[in-house]
Amino acid sequence: MTKAELLQRVLEGFIVIVGEYRGSNVELAGYVDRKTGCAIQYIRATHLLEIAWFDRVDRVLLTQAFPETIKTVEEATATFSYQRGVKYVFFIEWFKRERGQLLARLLPSEPEPIEGLEEGGCPPEGRAPAP
Repeated sequence: MTKAELLQRVLEGFIVIVGEYRGSNVELAGYVDRKTGCAIQYIRATHLLEIAWFDRVDRVLLTQAFPETIKTVEEATATFSYQRGVKYVFFIEWFKRERGQLLARLLPSEPEPIEGLEEGGCPPEGRAPAP
């Protein structure tokens, strides 16, 4: 995804997070439905991102729910093609800050690597930044 495509998606109203992918964990989770008493199990993934948040680097925990067609943790893990250290655009449903931690939930669409981002470097010690 290019910067122009990213801007177009933001102007369309999508909520996005651009961050550096750090890793994922897939697990079998579940709960007990209070009305029926049935145990409900599902597969979910937690992704760890690193983002520039105001004046510091912060982490984001993204959760991803898998459809019922994916039955095992191994099947879910096989769907990931992310590379550690690469910046991706993640489309999210919602986000919140809880106890100092930024939490978000992914939309069903796949995260896309972003092209054309240069890292902001620091000037050498004792020199003023370039204008």
